[in-house]
Amino acid sequence: MTLFAAISAPVGGAVIGAVIGLFGIVAGLWINGDRAERQRRRDLHARALAAVVDYGEMPFMICRRRTEPEQRSAERIRLSDHFSKVKADISTCQVLLAADGHPQVADAYEELVSTARSVIGKEAHNAWQQEPIHRDSEMNMGPLFDRLAPYRSELASFQGSLAQATLPRRRRWLGQIRSVRTKESRS
Repeated sequence: MTLFAAISAPVGGAVIGAVIGLFGIVAGLWINGDRAERQRRRDLHARALAAVVDYGEMPFMICRRRTEPEQRSAERIRLSDHFSKVKADISTCQVLLAADGHPQVADAYEELVSTARSVIGKEAHNAWQQEPIHRDSEMNMGPLFDRLAPYRSELASFQGSLAQATLPRRRRWLGQIRSVRTKESRS
């Protein structure tokens, strides 16, 4: 028995050490995977946000377009190409967000894009119908900024959805549990 006890103690310690080491490796992989997934989502969310913000700048860009006769055609092409790229990026982001598996963010983005298309699209159309600005005092375009209030409000709402969606998984779960408890306590 003493020989078996002498052998089993080092072997048992080695097995326990291996199990602890394996647990550490698995935990590290899980944590790093979670971090990588959060970063991937943040990158997608940033891309989606940048695309819709670029879209929101279009009426301002159109109003500030170059007016020299030799530049007008090139300026129209430049702005329409930019507008097309932005709209394509928005469509791509809509598909990626829908496929991402976070329906609240995808729905919030759909609502933001819908509002942007109705508000920004109308203002961009109207901007093409007007003469471009010519003086520095016209650069701020306060009335145009005011007309974009519904878009800015929806943008703020979407940013709130993003803030919740990029939390670590454990904090999202805690938030969902608190939300359920709050709803149950109100009932």
